[in-house]
Formats: sequence, C-alpha cells, structure tokens
Amino acid sequence: MKKIILLVDVQNGFVKNAYAEKVLYRIVDLLERDLFDVVIASKYWNVKGSYLSRFMGWNELCTPEEQALRPEIAQYPQYCVEKDGYSSMTEEMVSLLRDINGGDLPEYVFALGFDTECCVAMTATDMFEMGIRPLVLTRYSGSHDGDEYHNAGLVSMDHLIGPDFLIEDELKTPEDVDRVLNRVMAQMEIYEEAARH
Repeated sequence: MKKIILLVDVQNGFVKNAYAEKVLYRIVDLLERDLFDVVIASKYWNVKGSYLSRFMGWNELCTPEEQALRPEIAQYPQYCVEKDGYSSMTEEMVSLLRDINGGDLPEYVFALGFDTECCVAMTATDMFEMGIRPLVLTRYSGSHDGDEYHNAGLVSMDHLIGPDFLIEDELKTPEDVDRVLNRVMAQMEIYEEAARH
C-alpha cells in the first residue's frame, strides 16, 4: 500500500508568525527526507460572504497571496486540492485517494498542517468516519493562533479519533515511518479482535 501524506493548508495565510514558522520548518525537513510515496496538499480559499465571513467576521485567506502554498513546500505535492471549508475530505479529495489506491479508499493516510484545532481536526475526523485511519503527525502540525489552540485540537482529536492516531514521533528515516505503521496496525488488530468477541 502506498504511503500517502496530506499537507493540510500549509499556506501563506496560516504561516505568518514565529510559532507557525517553527512548525513549517519541521514540515520542510520531513518532506526533504522523501519518506512518502504520494504527497497531496489541500488549499483553503475564503471569499467575502462565506460562512466564515458571515458567521464569524473572518475575512482572511481571500487573496491569491494568502491562499498560495508556502514556497518552501510548494515543490513537494504531486496533487493539490482546493476547498472552501474546514475539512480537506472533499469529493475531489476522496476521488483522488481512490484513484491513487486502485479504486478503493486507502487503509490509512498520514496528515499534518494548519490549523490543528480546525482544518486538521475536521479532516482527520472525516477520514475516521470514512473508515480511513488518519495518522496525524502532531509534531508537524500547528495553529496560526499558537500553542493553546494547537493543544486544544489535540485534546479534541484524542476524543474524536482516539490517541492511537495522534503520532508524536519525529520521522527521519523510512524505518521510522514503518515503525509507526507497525505500532498502529498492531493496536488496530487488538481492537478488531476484541470487537469480534
């Protein structure tokens, strides 16, 4: 099975302070290591009159400059899917994942990006509810509003998708990735065996 990683909204408009820059350079280091078979990026775009604009008064990510992928990671994705909501699991993304995986949804997808408490959490939860194991790389995720919001996202996902899918490991080698997969899959087998009895 191909190792797919989804970069959630690593865009100029979300990476604009020292905290987010620190996370960005962890992501760059990860991508430079070429540990994944397929790299997909999602890009959020906002417009005046959107739900976020009308309900929350949030009018950022409306310009092409804000919406652009950060230049440090723009070379890595083979695919880029645009979205206008929190979750990256749009119809286009689901279709793309099926195409990459020979017609079926993949068993698991690695995910990282911005913001942990919003788009990453919604994306991971939607994967979970589709039967895809979301392997959220917490070290490589963050919030443009800082650590408090990032941590809130982790607490929420701990309940929504379970702690087994929150991956704190630093990934430097293919063996590191395999070790994470083996650990998660072994735990999933325990749960599935228990569910059969």
